[in-house]
Amino acid sequence: MKEYGEIPGGNNEIKHLLYPFYKIYPLKIWSKYRWYKNSKLKSILPYLSQKQKWLTVIDRLGAPGDALITANVIRSIKDRYTGVRINCITPNPSLIKNDPIIETINQPETFYSFDSSYLELIARKEQNENIIQHNVNRLGIHDYEYRSIFYLSTKEEEWAKSILTNKSQKPILAICTRSKEPVKNWPLNYWADLVQNISSEFHIIQLGDSSEPKLHGVTYLAGKYTMRESAALLSKCGIFIGPDSLLMHIANGLNIQSIIIFGGSRPVKSFGYAKNINIASTPDCSPCWIHEGFEICDHRLQCMNSISTTQVLEAINSLVHLPSTN
Repeated sequence: MKEYGEIPGGNNEIKHLLYPFYKIYPLKIWSKYRWYKNSKLKSILPYLSQKQKWLTVIDRLGAPGDALITANVIRSIKDRYTGVRINCITPNPSLIKNDPIIETINQPETFYSFDSSYLELIARKEQNENIIQHNVNRLGIHDYEYRSIFYLSTKEEEWAKSILTNKSQKPILAICTRSKEPVKNWPLNYWADLVQNISSEFHIIQLGDSSEPKLHGVTYLAGKYTMRESAALLSKCGIFIGPDSLLMHIANGLNIQSIIIFGGSRPVKSFGYAKNINIASTPDCSPCWIHEGFEICDHRLQCMNSISTTQVLEAINSLVHLPSTN
């Protein structure tokens, strides 16, 4: 079993960017000194800000959504320490490439460095602490805003508009049915039922990667576009429905009304954006924080199966009135 998070996202292509840790003396003394100084970042950050010094923030877990979480951490740091210059190391640089608060992306790790991570929350199966709060509190920062911001170019927005020429004149609603973590996936037959109930009222587009199953009654765009192109397409939608995944973070960053089918594997208090409708189910086994390849669900995804189509329909109705499905 791999060591989770040792290299960001397990992406060896960026391994060379990481500051070396020397394991043999006398150079090991330097590595231990650097480790000690970085353990004191809370007290060093005011100096780095005053002198406009560099801090590298590493997207240590490296899943696509973690790039936007890391950008949120960086924003919280820059709000407090405006002079700090930020280099971000991430396996998904395209997702944050237009973010104006980040000076450089994927340049070599600087002497001072901070890991954006929530491994401790996974290990203790946290129920309440927000992931941004967890990160910035380690730096002595207690004021933060849990909000994603996604920056599209004008060219990207115009391209998306040309793709989604809406001849039906129905409002556009986007769905994504799959996360890479099976414990986050709502049953496919529930999705099919939902689509059947709303297809007369919405032009439904399906986004995500090539693992997305094809559903009747939707415009299937999954696996056809890059993450940024998918974000641009999502920006033209009025509502997004999906799991706790990359598109949840992008939708929040684009101010798209979202219904997130959380289930119980991850706590809403840790990951859920307050402006979303977050549909959770919390059996005794939740939150399990199960990650694919490390653990499996022994409860037949009870938390996801217990969320009904009716609950999601009611959530949609709360955003825009639909005719009764009775």
